[in-house]
Amino acid sequence: MKKIFYFLLFMLAFTFAASAQRFEYQLGLKGGVGAAYLGSNDDNIVNKDNGITYKFGLTGTYYFKESYGFTSGFNILGSDISYKYKVNDLNTPEVQKRNLKNTYLQIPLLLKMRTDNFANRYHIFGEIGYGVNIFVDSQDKNEYHHDYRDVCSSFIVHFGFDMVVLNRSTLVFLIGYDNFFTSMMTMKSEKMTMSNLCFEVAFLF
Repeated sequence: MKKIFYFLLFMLAFTFAASAQRFEYQLGLKGGVGAAYLGSNDDNIVNKDNGITYKFGLTGTYYFKESYGFTSGFNILGSDISYKYKVNDLNTPEVQKRNLKNTYLQIPLLLKMRTDNFANRYHIFGEIGYGVNIFVDSQDKNEYHHDYRDVCSSFIVHFGFDMVVLNRSTLVFLIGYDNFFTSMMTMKSEKMTMSNLCFEVAFLF
């Protein structure tokens, strides 16, 4: 985790100069929290509860046209989802409560589309694209531990608005939907996916 933090810090410092020279490219910090949902084809999962998710990291947008841009960056994406699992073992309780508590390094690749500015400082925008999710850690709150894939994919959609502050900086508010459409598991017979809905805030320099 320390190496990831230092890498993100280096990328932030490295691009400050570029953002100062070219206003069409902005970089900043981002964070959010929301609800997460578990999907699975495992018949032994008898009940799934909504959980929580959080994300924070570095984000940047390059505008190749006034109303179109490319957004990417690095997110630390964490989740904690509770579910009940049916166990066919006489030595253990019939139903156990378990937690999916994973951490991923996410790299989003998004097309950004925004309106013309109004009131001299606001834009409404949408983003759509692909997320590369690199497995970092798992902390299940029980002895049962899945074998997770090193990399999985997600479909990402954002909708929100931004406003110009401090002359050149931008404050961003958005609702983001993130759907892991490939299984997080290494076992081909067991598919486990996750989706989340987050409220996110970013500050771009």
